[in-house]
Amino acid sequence: RLRRFSMTEYRKTRREVLAALAAAALASGCGFRPRGRFAVPFKTIYLDMSEQSPLTQEIRRRIEAETSATVVTSEKDADAVLSTTRSRRTREINSYNDSGDAREYRLGCDITFRLATPDGYEMMPPTTLFARRDIPYTTRNYLSRETEEATLYRDIERDIAIQLMRRIEAAKPHAAQR
Repeated sequence: RLRRFSMTEYRKTRREVLAALAAAALASGCGFRPRGRFAVPFKTIYLDMSEQSPLTQEIRRRIEAETSATVVTSEKDADAVLSTTRSRRTREINSYNDSGDAREYRLGCDITFRLATPDGYEMMPPTTLFARRDIPYTTRNYLSRETEEATLYRDIERDIAIQLMRRIEAAKPHAAQR
């Protein structure tokens, strides 16, 4: 037997559905998307970067885990080549205390990369990404500073890897690859 809804139950249900639809429309309109897979315009990629770099390892891990692409060991086997022209970490004094000692540092990481095909077609011109974090400093927490800096650098590199993945996702594929 079917249950009949009262008018107040019907209005409440309708209101809930409309609120959920409005929230979904707002979230999709602002560019929000849940974490997950990236759609890249190639099947294989060669990373022309330092293998020992933690940033390279993070990028490799994200490509293998969050795309359908495969990282290959030879440039000639690749549909795309991701190369870095510059990658550096920075550490600057951000502010001083009243006695002239550093009170806060700004940690950063910059990377300039390029995405191209092995035959030279530029899918993405040289692009620079950067991220910064502030870290307070006092003489009391001197021993834990190195550990905290290492953690912040890992977070910065993770953020840059995500930015890089989003940029790669928007790259223009070569007409021959389509």
